Amino acid sequence: MRRKYNYFWRRIEKKFIGLMLLAIGIAIIAIIILPPSAWIILAALALIFIGYKLFCGY
Repeated sequence: MRRKYNYFWRRIEKKFIGLMLLAIGIAIIAIIILPPSAWIILAALALIFIGYKLFCGY
């Protein structure tokens, strides 16, 4: 007997896929527009944010 997915989980999966596509599109546009020094600053900010989230436990 196969269990059907709940509507809630399908909605979450669609939101996740949509956010991933949006992030990829923004990244492609940013690669074309931003200079390398801006990428270094953005990477540093992302690492600081990730480190803060890991340190505080979400």
